[in-house]
Amino acid sequence: MSEIKNIISEWQGIMIDRDGWNALYLENHDQSRSVSRWGSDLPQFRVACAKMFATFMALQSGTVFIYQGQELGMINLSRERDIGEYRDLETLDRWKEVTERYPRDKRYHEITLEEFQKKSRDHARTPMQWDTTSHAGSSTAEPWQRVNSTYRTCNAAAQVGVSDSVFEFWASILKLRKSHKDVFVYGDFELVDAANEHVFAYIRTSEAREVVLVASNFRTHEAELCLPESWKLRKDGLLISNFGDLIVRSGGVVTLRPFEEFACLVEK
Repeated sequence: MSEIKNIISEWQGIMIDRDGWNALYLENHDQSRSVSRWGSDLPQFRVACAKMFATFMALQSGTVFIYQGQELGMINLSRERDIGEYRDLETLDRWKEVTERYPRDKRYHEITLEEFQKKSRDHARTPMQWDTTSHAGSSTAEPWQRVNSTYRTCNAAAQVGVSDSVFEFWASILKLRKSHKDVFVYGDFELVDAANEHVFAYIRTSEAREVVLVASNFRTHEAELCLPESWKLRKDGLLISNFGDLIVRSGGVVTLRPFEEFACLVEK
């Protein structure tokens, strides 16, 4: 967490101060799915986690890039998928090297397969999940790679226009970004509670001194965020949240539930 905070804080500051512009992305054709890689794709966490990453990224300064399926919360391939079904040459070449150099080291084989399940480029290269029809509605022909087995529950048809879905949350966060562009697009960026190893929090401040706190819990457990005592989260200022409310204790301590995120107006 400390490393990602340093990187993002540096780039947000450099681009704002030097009249530059960031490209904001978490997924592309060479990256595995962010929910699986950096969060949790367990059924009880997937939706909240996908929404958390949306808020974490989309309210920073720069141009937002959303990779196909990210707006649905698509996840990595199943752990049960056999290595023989992978198509990524980088993955296959590495597997060949490991098995040829260490043919009897079964534990090393297991570790390597676990790493593939987290990081292989194939996770982002399965057919787009449009609906529950053959090949997830992506093609009437046999695709180059078998569709992710999650397509039956995670697909566009099941989310577009459906309240509380990951897709509609993405629509809301982009609408919020556009309606408050002086803050989220062009405002200043500052980390909050920088030493916190569970919560990534920052404030965006416009030239008109409108201040918004953005907080994201990256963990599968509750985490606390400590705010300066002089700060007050406005009761009418909750702009977006995947839980719909906030747990604020005395002394400026906010308790965030697993993968909870929010953006809230602040009085300083």
